[in-house]
Amino acid sequence: MEIDITGMDLIKFIREVYKLSIPAGLGHLHFKEGGLTDEEVEEILNVWKSDSKFALDMDYIKGRACKMTVFRNRNRICIRSPWYDHTDMRLAKLLKTVWPKDKPFPELKAEEHGIACHCMHCQIKRGIQV
Repeated sequence: MEIDITGMDLIKFIREVYKLSIPAGLGHLHFKEGGLTDEEVEEILNVWKSDSKFALDMDYIKGRACKMTVFRNRNRICIRSPWYDHTDMRLAKLLKTVWPKDKPFPELKAEEHGIACHCMHCQIKRGIQV
């Protein structure tokens, strides 16, 4: 599902994505406590200013598995749901925190078993031996 986030404050968005993400995999080796500095946020945003397809792409930032991509789609910017390696509840929390008050909030389809689910059923479905 595509979610139009045009008009959203991307600086606030970056900070919240980072805040809601945790270290994963080898990210534990690079993890640093605390938030992002203003300079770090600007650096993340500036990398993508002239890209025609992406407005933002956050993979691992200071060890946290952010896994957030913002796509350019004509004159809009969009994200995709589900948010990779995050629960649907985290996505809802992210959007509620940064969503512009004058824009209708998107209808999110709650999925009991999202991409970050590690229940026995989802592990078996992915072919993981339990």
